[in-house]
Amino acid sequence: MPQTTVVTTRRVLERLAVHYVSQRIAWKLLKDVRRSAVRKAERGMPTSHYFFSVSRTTFRGHFLGVAASWVVQVGIDIYRFFSALFKDDNVEVDKAEAAEQVQLLGKKVYGTTVRCGASLVFASIGAGIGATLFRPSAGQWIGCAVGDLAGPIIVSVCMEKVFHADI
Repeated sequence: MPQTTVVTTRRVLERLAVHYVSQRIAWKLLKDVRRSAVRKAERGMPTSHYFFSVSRTTFRGHFLGVAASWVVQVGIDIYRFFSALFKDDNVEVDKAEAAEQVQLLGKKVYGTTVRCGASLVFASIGAGIGATLFRPSAGQWIGCAVGDLAGPIIVSVCMEKVFHADI
């Protein structure tokens, strides 16, 4: 996926958040989660409360990045759908084929949504675990990265098993 497009989309979403949501929510979405984990560790919270706080903060702070990735992936799928649909101007599109293509687009959007959601949830949980087990800043970052990578893979494997079990 074009990383530049995702970063640019994230910046656009950040601007939209600053202008269209409350200042408090925008501040939470744009917070530096690594520094926040360090500040939380300095407070001497109980481990379970610290884990939950870091996970919640990471969820919020990671949300715009995942949303940007989702927008780009779905945008690419929609572009491919319309470019394939209108590939030949003179050829009439069969309604059954068009319905099949719409259904395929729906499955792609659904899959992208599930993978992005898993990425967000697993990254948040991983950040909490990493910050609890290791140094707060580095542990939060490592846990977030591992969860961000592992979440979609785990969910894809589970979904594949579920869909193949129905057949």
